[in-house]
Amino acid sequence: MNWTKNEYDTLTSRPSRDAQFYLQRHRRRHGQCMESGGGRLARFGKIARYKQTSVHEVVAGQLDRVYEAEYNHYVWRVRPQCAYCNELLTRTTLTRDHVIPRAAGGGPGENLVPACAPCNRAKADRSLLEFLVARRARWRACMN
Repeated sequence: MNWTKNEYDTLTSRPSRDAQFYLQRHRRRHGQCMESGGGRLARFGKIARYKQTSVHEVVAGQLDRVYEAEYNHYVWRVRPQCAYCNELLTRTTLTRDHVIPRAAGGGPGENLVPACAPCNRAKADRSLLEFLVARRARWRACMN
């Protein structure tokens, strides 16, 4: 069978891909190359042209779902940083932390933030305030 570019069956055949494709994919996934002009992040500019928003809507939490979806994609997949120590995360170091612990009634969704494993383990099931106070006390003890 002759398959055209987008009509192949992924279960029985594979598209022809050369070494350049896999090298470019590897670089893109590890943040070693930034492609201009495309991708989901470029959609922010296009969305902003057609869906105007104001500072008041942002502060009031009345953003359109499209903005939220693109922002969440950026936060979790394009440039994830630990919410507690600002360390850049990779796919292998990225963990999800509940800001309000599940033990205290916190659920998924907006309660989840990207975190590195050491911060996630250190926070455990403590509240955010308890974690930040304990971390500051440890930092001060190390400085003295």
